[in-house]
Amino acid sequence: MLAPVLDGIDHLVLAGDVWQQRKVGPGQKEAARLFEKLLKMAASRGVTVEVLRGNHDPEGGAAVAWLAERSVLVTHGDAVYDDATPWSREIGRHRAEVEAVIAKYASQSHLAEACSNRAKEIALTLKIVPLPKLPPPFNFFATALWPPSRTFEMLRVWHGMGRRGLKFLADSGEGASVLICGHFHQAGIWENAERLMINTGSFMKGSRPWAVDLNSGKLTARELKLEGGTFILGEVKGRWILRE
Repeated sequence: MLAPVLDGIDHLVLAGDVWQQRKVGPGQKEAARLFEKLLKMAASRGVTVEVLRGNHDPEGGAAVAWLAERSVLVTHGDAVYDDATPWSREIGRHRAEVEAVIAKYASQSHLAEACSNRAKEIALTLKIVPLPKLPPPFNFFATALWPPSRTFEMLRVWHGMGRRGLKFLADSGEGASVLICGHFHQAGIWENAERLMINTGSFMKGSRPWAVDLNSGKLTARELKLEGGTFILGEVKGRWILRE
């Protein structure tokens, strides 16, 4: 399904949450197999892959990627918020531990990699609690909407994530003018006179994935469209020329 997206590229940055590394049960092995298949497919096409970590795959990936002479910062969006994933189902059980991790990194919050390291520690602190198996559509509601506080946190973050991302870029971007991230399932573009944030959405139901292309100082954000059983590059969402 993803093979056409790799046509004509030489360097692929995966911005975290690529696979369910922390999945509970037999599905974890299948997730690992599919991830390895993706890496092998890219390698067979001569594509260099840079894997970043996310809250679902916190071990084995890099914290950040710097592109275009450090004018573009790519990281998973959990680095943007002090508590990484405020809507997490498990965060209420580990609030004191999360606050301790935040305090540990307070003096380094101006560094993008430190913010990602903070998010990694929080992800590993939150112990996954398996949900009971339910038939559709009850399984979706149990996963997405429990506990009730999770819904309010997701709405709060979706409403403010653009402003928060631009602030993170100003405070922790170390001079970068562009932030590309995942984590938030709502793809979108937010910009002001000095900075730009692009969130690439998600392949999950109810969301749409985007891809961002960087070529010869030009940045292009496109929707990934499912057509005939494969993903292809779809509508252009924005184009920019990076400042020299």
